[in-house]
Amino acid sequence: ALSIVRNFLRLRYRLLPYLYTLAWETSRTGHPLVRPLFWPDGRDPAFWDVQDAFFLGEALLVAPALEEGARSRQVTLPAGRWYDFWDDTPYDGPGTVLIPAPLERIPLLVRAGSILPMEEDGRLALHLYPPEGGEGGGMLYSDAGDGYGPWRVDRFRLHRSGEALEMSWETEGDYPFPWPGVRVLGHGLRSRRIRLDGREYEPARMPVEAGPFRVLRLEG
Repeated sequence: ALSIVRNFLRLRYRLLPYLYTLAWETSRTGHPLVRPLFWPDGRDPAFWDVQDAFFLGEALLVAPALEEGARSRQVTLPAGRWYDFWDDTPYDGPGTVLIPAPLERIPLLVRAGSILPMEEDGRLALHLYPPEGGEGGGMLYSDAGDGYGPWRVDRFRLHRSGEALEMSWETEGDYPFPWPGVRVLGHGLRSRRIRLDGREYEPARMPVEAGPFRVLRLEG
């Protein structure tokens, strides 16, 4: 049991880039970090009474198993594709699906079209979950950690066209890039060709190890 708790504490620290960005967004918009499932569309009665699952920002859906001895649970999904955080299993909503819930894994789903920033081995890891079609993205807020002085917002955009996925990266603010490197990881993706700022990247497989860049193109 102690090892399970430790692993979840490590996950919290890995998610700090995402959580810190959410806190910054909350300070600007007033939107809560933890949101009910009816948050995107309050007109859908299927989510009005859901009290055992919630959104954590735009990208994550958390659905803990609350019954003693449960090793799976039913989750009512909003529309769209969702990926299991732990093994990339795709689920399609709207509808109810059965998701494994062993003790060591809280059911955690990532919205398709998200870019999830995480900290891994001292580097910034950008986890790409391709949109079903069209657009997606994410952002990352950075400052000195006190909420004052110089700041930086990195905005990531995804565009999918057929078998190709393109990620663009734009930056605003004066705070220097605080990471020694970037690792880009794809989920639900296959790529035969990778181009980084117009140049071929070898080997043509994930993860992509780089510094800050402007455009990453994956061709399946």
